[in-house]
Amino acid sequence: MNFDKKNLQKTLLLIAVGVILFAVAQNIRIVTGWFWWVIRLFSPVINGLCIAFVLNVLLKRLEENVFFFLRKSKKAFVRNLCRPLCLFLTLLISLSIVSLLLLVIIPGLVETFTYLAENLPLYLNQVMAWIEGRLAAFNIASDALPDISIDWGKALSNFAAYFTNGSGQFFGEAIVLTASIFNGIINAIFSIIIAFYVLAKKESIGRFVKKTIDSFVPPKIAFKIYHIAGLTGNAFSDFITGQLMESVILGVLCFVGMVIFGFPNAGVISVVICITSLVPMVGAILGEIIGAFLILLISPFKAFLFLVFILVLHQIDDSFIYPKVVGKSVGLPGLLVLSAVLVGGNAAGVVGALAGVPVCAVLYVLLKEAIEKRTQCNNPEKEGGGEE
Repeated sequence: MNFDKKNLQKTLLLIAVGVILFAVAQNIRIVTGWFWWVIRLFSPVINGLCIAFVLNVLLKRLEENVFFFLRKSKKAFVRNLCRPLCLFLTLLISLSIVSLLLLVIIPGLVETFTYLAENLPLYLNQVMAWIEGRLAAFNIASDALPDISIDWGKALSNFAAYFTNGSGQFFGEAIVLTASIFNGIINAIFSIIIAFYVLAKKESIGRFVKKTIDSFVPPKIAFKIYHIAGLTGNAFSDFITGQLMESVILGVLCFVGMVIFGFPNAGVISVVICITSLVPMVGAILGEIIGAFLILLISPFKAFLFLVFILVLHQIDDSFIYPKVVGKSVGLPGLLVLSAVLVGGNAAGVVGALAGVPVCAVLYVLLKEAIEKRTQCNNPEKEGGGEE
């Protein structure tokens, strides 16, 4: 009777799950809209958790490798001092890195755009002279060209008239834009506050989550949840470490190569390449475009050579450096690293490319554990070493 009752419960559960999945499939747009509405609603919390996860990599290194002696102290005051000190250093190091990057990038960009503004008329004249020369080579009169001379006085008058006539719409759009920027800044501030609160109380939060799971989930399933959560946390932490190492290596190689070949703005462009390479697929293209644009203003020929150089460098990085560095950090073979990035990128874009490697690492470990368990079940005498 109990056996039939259990089967009936399982059957009803499967039917309920099937009905829910069918309803979701029939209303996928509504479900997707609600999903993204919930994501936007909780975006400060989600962003805060993501920031906390990334900063936790540095925090753990400081606590376990630098200030480990504080945690082993016999005095409670000294032990309690470890977390606030490491949190403060984590914040200080993070802000220092961001400030250093801005101090390198912003002056270079200002200098580049100042140079562009000063030499723009010269560039236009050179372009017109080059076009006239090409036309002359084909015996085409330069009068065939449209008159592209700019009347700056008329242009300013038209701009003033547009600004005056459309001032209401302009100010309305400006208010909306200002509100969006202000809202983004507020969300960013609260995300950072949430991140540091989570880092400060992560043990307490972990115990609460564990107690909640133990209260509502059977022990066997809870054990699997803890095991998979531990593998996932380690895989993502190792992936972040490997990704940062790979980006630094790529930035250093880019700087050395640009200095050797005499490309301008080597420091600024190398930092841009280093930062954009943190985002798979799209980051490489964005870094190449920005670098080529900064060099194009000085020398179009060197900009072309830079594109050739950076494409070769990215090929070397994608084929040898990235699989070795990131694959070694997460414990994956190089082929699986490349496959995870490509499949994840095709499935979910940039987010999929970022999550593909750690997710693949978790599945790889679970597969190895399942194979080992199945092997031991099929060959129980092997576990005992063949002893009689």
